[in-house]
Amino acid sequence: MNRAKRFLMLLLALLLFLPSTAGRAETKSGVVRVLLTKQNLNDRAEIALDGSYTLNGISFQRGSHLTVSCQTGTLMVYYEGMAMDAGKSLTFVRHALRDSQENGVRINGQYELHPGDLEITVQAGKLQAILHAPIEEYLLGVVPYEMSDSFPLEALKAQAIAARTYALRKAGNQKQAWDVVDNTNDQAYYGVKAEQKNAAMAVRETAGICGIYNGQLAECFYSASNGGQTELASHVWGGGDLGYLIMTDDPYDLENPDSTVRTFTLKKHLDSNGDLGPIRDLVLGALSETLESMGYDGDTEHIRVTDIVKAETALPMYHDSPSRIMTKLILTLSVQGRKLIAEDEEEEISIFAMATNTPAPAGSGETWSGMQSIPQSISVTLDLFPTVRNLLNLTINGGTQNELISIRETDAAFVLESRRYGHGVGMSQRGAQCMAGNYGWTYEQILRFYYPGMTLKKMTYDFALPSPVNDTFLATPGPAATPTPRPTLMPLSATPGPNQHTVHVTNIGVNSYLNLRAEPNTQAAVLCQLYYGQPLLVLEDLGDWIKVRTDQLTGYVMVQYVNDAQE
Repeated sequence: MNRAKRFLMLLLALLLFLPSTAGRAETKSGVVRVLLTKQNLNDRAEIALDGSYTLNGISFQRGSHLTVSCQTGTLMVYYEGMAMDAGKSLTFVRHALRDSQENGVRINGQYELHPGDLEITVQAGKLQAILHAPIEEYLLGVVPYEMSDSFPLEALKAQAIAARTYALRKAGNQKQAWDVVDNTNDQAYYGVKAEQKNAAMAVRETAGICGIYNGQLAECFYSASNGGQTELASHVWGGGDLGYLIMTDDPYDLENPDSTVRTFTLKKHLDSNGDLGPIRDLVLGALSETLESMGYDGDTEHIRVTDIVKAETALPMYHDSPSRIMTKLILTLSVQGRKLIAEDEEEEISIFAMATNTPAPAGSGETWSGMQSIPQSISVTLDLFPTVRNLLNLTINGGTQNELISIRETDAAFVLESRRYGHGVGMSQRGAQCMAGNYGWTYEQILRFYYPGMTLKKMTYDFALPSPVNDTFLATPGPAATPTPRPTLMPLSATPGPNQHTVHVTNIGVNSYLNLRAEPNTQAAVLCQLYYGQPLLVLEDLGDWIKVRTDQLTGYVMVQYVNDAQE
């Protein structure tokens, strides 16, 4: 069929079939409007219609590839040599299929499928894409990314219900063009991958079930790990607390070895002040004023910490609850220093003791003793947030100061442990994983623990896809859809040696990458790009950076982008 004849066929489809999406009640239909940000759209996008779609009534064959551009200031659609000016807004409308094939769009060659209508507008000279997805299909692109498809089924079911409730509560927002964003500002949405079967089963077996409190959809907040205690919503966002979002101890999150923990070890006996590590100057500065008031030399060069007798955290950040977010680190220390010798004392000192004394600077008329142990222990109080937390690399949540920092004592050291990944309100994903995997809890039990007083109700939706497109009006069959394969990960066959362990690249977007650099700094040459899930053998821990290797390369990555457990 020549191009002119095909174009006439498309126009005929426009005349004979003009579906309308106007007036879809998104809040009643169970459709969620998702602002897509992970595609990093600029002024051009490649759209693969891997399903049954129409645009302005023009029907397209499965596998059709179109280009949408706003380089001219208006939306232009290009398809097989033809161009259409779509103005400032267009919508690819999805239709029902007569078979069970996949039915969605792919954007810029990415692997994941986006099922739903795709609305594209021009905003500040760039393309903005909003997916109008039925809630149950939307969840297929959320649940396996908020959790992992490898999580126990009952934990995935709890996640599906929490995510469904969260999204439907936000659906129908009339103040903006979308309901939720596809990132952690709301919940992570990447699109659908057919191989994520456990998550799909969890969504299917809980279809329509939502959390209800006082007759309304609940706010089912959740986070990766609460660190052993759930948080109050008022501490995070202000305002009053909701009755079903309580503060309670969570031993299941605490027990889970996959819960995020950062540690720093302070030895009890110090060979030198350098054993204090990054807090050395803080400790010596805090000791200086105290020693001066006791008649000792306040010069930090002449203060020696020999032992940490006790280490504890104190002063809760919040006093309206049993919160375990502490704001102070108190260290009780054994210290050596120089004491000022008075003139009348100096005359009584034997010649043998005076040999260790140190004259003060010329003209001062003062004499200091040699270094001597101060009889009593001295305590110093340091600010955990943000100072100590940042210096000891105990930061998990960036600028948010909500980590639970505790101290575990061993025979030889005090170990500072920092926990909580996320805001900590509502369900802990790591806690749910432990409940289901180690204790056989059902999703109802998990949700009852994290949202006490919330009930479950099965919702119904009146959404239905437009009728299947009449094949008579389609252009000749387009090319079969060819999903972009996931990047191949580099092999790692080496077995960890002493003081070595394996990590995985997980703290990045699934479609993003992490730079492996030649040196431990962001200005160093990039050796290659590491993709989500890449295993790495850790050769050396340098604080913010770690030295790693695969079977092919050795280099450096920032520690914040890896995890001991593969997600």
